[in-house]
Amino acid sequence: MATSKIVAPLCLMVLVFSLCSSMVRSQDVCAGVERPDPETIPCPISCILPDFVCGTDGVTYTCGCDDAFCHGVDVVKKGEC
Repeated sequence: MATSKIVAPLCLMVLVFSLCSSMVRSQDVCAGVERPDPETIPCPISCILPDFVCGTDGVTYTCGCDDAFCHGVDVVKKGEC
């Protein structure tokens, strides 16, 4: 019984830490990419090489952060959703 009183809070701490660290990493995904002026959204995007990113809307954008931003969407992670 005493073991479960120790393990439960430790598990909660690990869960919170992993969620927080993944949020910090997702903010760095598009570091340095300039967001377009909101009045120009949607804006034209053309890319030569695919750079898949997953948007907060659950859509995979082929042309990276620029593509997601031009659709008015933030990026959750690199790669497909």
